[in-house]
Amino acid sequence: MKAGDVELTGVFTDSEARFLRAQFDSCRIALVCRSTLDEKIVLLRWSLGAFDTSSPITDGGRRPHVAYYVLDSGGDEQLVPIASSSDLAEQYPGHFEAGLIPVRRSRLGCLGAAICVLSMVGLVFVGF
Repeated sequence: MKAGDVELTGVFTDSEARFLRAQFDSCRIALVCRSTLDEKIVLLRWSLGAFDTSSPITDGGRRPHVAYYVLDSGGDEQLVPIASSSDLAEQYPGHFEAGLIPVRRSRLGCLGAAICVLSMVGLVFVGF
């Protein structure tokens, strides 16, 4: 995969493929499944592709590695970001089976880790 390429995995219609290639750059997009109620509604899994040197994000750790979207091709094509299975069920009730989007584990981050360390240090000082 060359930088700038969009790799599509799954059976997309020609118009879906054109739309996705126009919206994204340097990534892989997998068709997770089509809606059980409307074949023009598709759940997608976006994942990071080749490194894009034009991006202002230089720390690869801050880049999301996976994201989910619903592509709705009924009328004007639109992409809807999906944060979780519950988000998917709320926005598209009855369209998709449960559990298609894995639960994301959140990391503490710098602030959370600092608070955790400081609380442990505080416990040590209190013990003396």
